[in-house]
Amino acid sequence: MSKILVAGNPDYGLSKAIKFLYPDATFVSRTHGNLDLSIPSKQRELAELSMDYDIFIAVSCIWRFAQTEYVQEVAKRWIERKHGYIIAIGSSADTPVKGTAWMYPAEKKALRSYCRQLSQISAGENDYGLKVTYLSPGNIHTPKQDEKMPNTAKLEPAYISSVIKWLIDQPKSINISELCLDRIING
Repeated sequence: MSKILVAGNPDYGLSKAIKFLYPDATFVSRTHGNLDLSIPSKQRELAELSMDYDIFIAVSCIWRFAQTEYVQEVAKRWIERKHGYIIAIGSSADTPVKGTAWMYPAEKKALRSYCRQLSQISAGENDYGLKVTYLSPGNIHTPKQDEKMPNTAKLEPAYISSVIKWLIDQPKSINISELCLDRIING
């Protein structure tokens, strides 16, 4: 059985749903495990910790491109060992181009681009033994999102975690580099 490490708080949102499916997974975040992943030294500590795991799920969205940075720290170590599966939770907000000063879409675009690069080098002639998926869900049903966007259709965290399980269950020789999920209002 694969050992799973999740950057995220297991008491909230998608991480909580992942914990339901994978009760033996290890979770780290600022509030759970004392790893403030916005700090570069803690990102390196996470990368070191990740060496004992087979699957890394990057749920924690941290401002100022820190999610991309901590995924990069893990990827650098895993490329060296030639083994592992990284699932980075992005956002469908990375695609639309709107006139806004909100950094979140730019941060998710950076994460998406980095994951694409990892997928391409892993699938090429340089066999890094690394699988990478960028999963971009639309709005996720959480108390915070319900308050911010009460009239927006949202995906259930349990559904997204079931998609993560499906990704993990794919044959070792198959990498799904990108997957976008959105909820249809009348679906």
